[in-house]
Amino acid sequence: MNKSILIVDDDPDSRQILNKILKDDGYTPFLATNEKEAFQILSKVDIDLILLDINLGKVSGLEVCRQLKSTDEYKNIPIIAISVSHMEEDIVNALESGAIDYIVKPFYKKVLLTKIKSILSIKEKEEELIKLINQTTKHQKLLTQEAEFSKNLNQFLDMETKRNFIKEYFPDFLGARLFSIFIIDEEIRSFKLFVSNHPNLEYNLIVPIEKSTIMYDAIHKKEMIFIDDYSKSKYAKSHRKKYTTGIVCSIPLISGDRTIGVLNVNDPQYKDLEEYDFKGRILRISQHLAVSIHNTLLYEKVKDLSMRDSMTGLYNFRYFIDTLKKEIESAKKNHEALSCIMIDIDNFKEVNDNYGHQIGDMVLRELARSISLSVRSSDIPARYGGDEFIIILPKTSKTLAIRLANRLMSMFKNKEIRVPGTKEPIKVTLSMGISSFPEDTKDMDELIKIADAALYRAKNEGKNRIHVYSDAN
Repeated sequence: MNKSILIVDDDPDSRQILNKILKDDGYTPFLATNEKEAFQILSKVDIDLILLDINLGKVSGLEVCRQLKSTDEYKNIPIIAISVSHMEEDIVNALESGAIDYIVKPFYKKVLLTKIKSILSIKEKEEELIKLINQTTKHQKLLTQEAEFSKNLNQFLDMETKRNFIKEYFPDFLGARLFSIFIIDEEIRSFKLFVSNHPNLEYNLIVPIEKSTIMYDAIHKKEMIFIDDYSKSKYAKSHRKKYTTGIVCSIPLISGDRTIGVLNVNDPQYKDLEEYDFKGRILRISQHLAVSIHNTLLYEKVKDLSMRDSMTGLYNFRYFIDTLKKEIESAKKNHEALSCIMIDIDNFKEVNDNYGHQIGDMVLRELARSISLSVRSSDIPARYGGDEFIIILPKTSKTLAIRLANRLMSMFKNKEIRVPGTKEPIKVTLSMGISSFPEDTKDMDELIKIADAALYRAKNEGKNRIHVYSDAN
């Protein structure tokens, strides 16, 4: 069936590009340059989706988006916000104003069409839900819960809030005792636990993607795998009864043309699965989960990039300061120690002078990598500026901080950094300064200042060494 798409954009070039892309793919586009023209078209044509520029002229696209979502007649039309901006604030504002997705100009044809197809598919499923609600009284309560769950699910963007919401409401909503959602990590070719109510699954559990597993078959076949008795299935490693009912199903979470993870559901609480349309509900809700979780992953990625130093990949100075404030407050409240390690590369200016800044950057990235490998998951390593780095060590005494600093020194001590075009590798050393809260100070700025003083004491005493503040007085 041909779909009608409204393009609202005051840029003529952008309108024509979108018009051609949509026509070539079999859609019927309608063009508007402003709010007035958009509402005139909507009053005459049944529009299936809106592509809305957030930077219109007199009335902003965000305001138009809010008007549409507050109008009963148009509130169910999905809106994709379009903009030249990559800024996190603009993306969040668009999503909070009611847009279901966000696309940056210039358009990538395949990405645009994939998103449109995915969103229209979800809209069709939502319309099917509405039809079912109107056609049957038996399932009315369940379907209303389903629509409400999906609506509430999309209110949250940040990962932790979404995880907590799913964990609290998903089991009762679906009528299943246990569930888990795993996300695919392409870099390490593994499944990473996103959220679960299994009591024995560790937070952030990583599971290899193995061919003999039910999750692998689900993503490979791109379909639900439903098992009536898991203990007798080919996936069971033993014939011990693992679940109360034996019913286990895995379904791939697919957003657009990308499989982002797997939903596992165990032990439904209904005796008659047909009566409660158990399989159908899992199929429908998996589509909402896929798009919602995918949006959260993209949001977290954008947020993470804003916190990172672009060259080293460590946290940037702004994030470091914000986090240190929070950790100091937490340490005060819980009467805990906190330590700080300041790190500097010895004779770094000579590296830049002798080999050039590109090689200097290579040395900085190598140190950043060594720091990442040395610290614990709870530590916060950051680039402080130039060739200086700093690490926040929550819940860490000075003694433990010294031990971690020694580990980093050992890792970097005899490291040889190969330089393209030269026979001899570069060898560099580090100097470090350590301070602790509340042993040395209870003031955040002072904590950094005395760690820096300890660092320069280490450099003045010959470099390639660690100095703690108590020795630097």
